[in-house]
Amino acid sequence: MLQGQIPLRDALRRFFALDLLDNRYSVLHGMRVVAILSVVQYHVTTIFTYETHLTMDRSWAMTSMTIFFGMDLFFILSGFLIGSILLRSVETAGFINVRRFWLRRAFRTFPAYYVVLTALVLLFGINAAQRKHLPFEYAYLTNYVPLTREGTVMLWGWSLALEEQFYLSVPLLFFGLSKMRSDRARLTLLGLFWISALVVRLVIFKRHPDWDAGQVYDNLYFKTHTRFDTLVCGIMLAYVQQRWSKPIARWLEDPLHRGLLSLPSCACLWLLLQPWMFGEKWLLPVRVVCWGTTTSVMYFGWTLLLLNGGEGWIHRFLGAGFWRRIATLGYGVYLVHIPVCDHVIAPLARYLSKGRGWPMAVVWPSSVLGLFGLSLVVSYGLHLLVEKPFLRLRDLVAK
Repeated sequence: MLQGQIPLRDALRRFFALDLLDNRYSVLHGMRVVAILSVVQYHVTTIFTYETHLTMDRSWAMTSMTIFFGMDLFFILSGFLIGSILLRSVETAGFINVRRFWLRRAFRTFPAYYVVLTALVLLFGINAAQRKHLPFEYAYLTNYVPLTREGTVMLWGWSLALEEQFYLSVPLLFFGLSKMRSDRARLTLLGLFWISALVVRLVIFKRHPDWDAGQVYDNLYFKTHTRFDTLVCGIMLAYVQQRWSKPIARWLEDPLHRGLLSLPSCACLWLLLQPWMFGEKWLLPVRVVCWGTTTSVMYFGWTLLLLNGGEGWIHRFLGAGFWRRIATLGYGVYLVHIPVCDHVIAPLARYLSKGRGWPMAVVWPSSVLGLFGLSLVVSYGLHLLVEKPFLRLRDLVAK
């Protein structure tokens, strides 16, 4: 063998290895996988109920669709990780290299998104409405076009669009924070920015008393200017963690303190699971508050507890090494899980339920696990062929 030549076995091992996510906060990998599973189960239920028209137990379907807030956990974790990166940049270099930040973000998220979007167009074709809105999808503006199956190719791309739009403004936010002279002032600015999303939602909601539930959902749930609060919450969480992680960890050594921190989160979870507790009249206003505000409070407390609350069994479980591998493929799973459900899982579920008489108590959980597993396989291929090469290129271009 020539000197410097890589053995075939080592070359293959490198090719098939995962480019694993940063492991600085290992417990977040398990949280990300929980978020993925919650989104997958939600979409299985909605596709089965409204598109495949499979008969599901009503109470089970309603419970499944009530657990919508896995997406907000994605937003908060994304805000936390990006906030942590930018805070470290300020701490080490004294400033934010905006060009480097945007380039690294683009190399991480754009290639796989564009490959999947283009593949869906080429493989399944598009109608006139989708052709009209396709430039918006390529420009990461999906959340500002009518979000229907007939009008968009990647309906679920709204969340990716929301994140990319928000991150265009993040350096400006950190510039404002750098001008503040104290931690209190910086947290006040972040807090005001966070609560402003709720104010915007309430103002728009108040101005349109004639909207039904569907219109409220379409106009308030997907838009960046009404849903950025979870991302700001993640940045606020990153700031608190960077500045006070050690005293917080000492404070949380007391079980009473851990209970006090988790209590508001538990109360928020109860409200999210029971939005009708105040009566039908208040259902829509409660949901307007829940979309971002309630979820932020819930996840802020729990994430802070998991990051600093010692080495309990929940922390050990969510921080286990295998979650990191699954979480590395999480972005790809989100990109492909709807097409996989549409073209593989839903037809199979229809056949098993209507053709073979299988009960939905078996079909639904099997479909959720099957969709998650098959999406992981497709995501792995996407990771090897698209994500890894562009991550290598990113390291060269945006050092």
